[in-house]
Amino acid sequence: MLQTQLRYIQTVLTFGIFITIFLNNENLIISCFVGLILAWQLELLACELRTTNNEFVLILLLLITSFSPVATIFFEVSEIKNMIFLISILIGIFYLTFKDISISTFGNAYLVTFISFFLVSFFVSKTFSENLDFLTFLFLILFFIKTLATFFNIQFSNYQYFFNFFASFFVVTTVSLFSGFTIQYVLIAAGLISIFTVIMNFLFQRNRREYKYFSTLTTQIYLFDYLVSFLFALYFVDVLNLIIGLF
Repeated sequence: MLQTQLRYIQTVLTFGIFITIFLNNENLIISCFVGLILAWQLELLACELRTTNNEFVLILLLLITSFSPVATIFFEVSEIKNMIFLISILIGIFYLTFKDISISTFGNAYLVTFISFFLVSFFVSKTFSENLDFLTFLFLILFFIKTLATFFNIQFSNYQYFFNFFASFFVVTTVSLFSGFTIQYVLIAAGLISIFTVIMNFLFQRNRREYKYFSTLTTQIYLFDYLVSFLFALYFVDVLNLIIGLF
């Protein structure tokens, strides 16, 4: 029940990003992006850890870790973000020592936390704020394409990996060219982003099949795993420098 509710929250936040564009409220758009990532992280952690016993403490710790970049905005010291991240890892290892949690479970939980942490850091950065419109349009167009694909069951067919690749490639190429970027750099960036998106999406889906408290895969899960993979690919590939020729 919790996982289903969290997926609905992710959908609402995504539509919130779309509506907020017309309100021209930058902080609200960034808040929706942060909330979307945290909801996705919590949904994955709920698949891996129980929320009815002491493992809930570890879930809370990991969520605070991912949210910590937002809190560091109000501080002058830039290194505090790294300090919080490292301290949380040490606390988690200490917690693992005294609790009955397997290494694989702990590793999957922290993998999701790493990705969420870096994405939240990206969202609250000056770079994301300066290119908010460009990145938001990339995300929303891909969201609507993938949503449309669920009605035709494309992503459950044998062609899902080709579709995932070319959907990302088409969106990045189209939006970038309309934004006036040079075509050769755009094609390089689109290719790298698409490959990385497909790989990360496959990793998320594969890990889900090994989770203790998760039995079936739904269209909603495929959708948001793919979108988060795309956002992380934008950050990891450093698309904003790549499309202008800064390698």
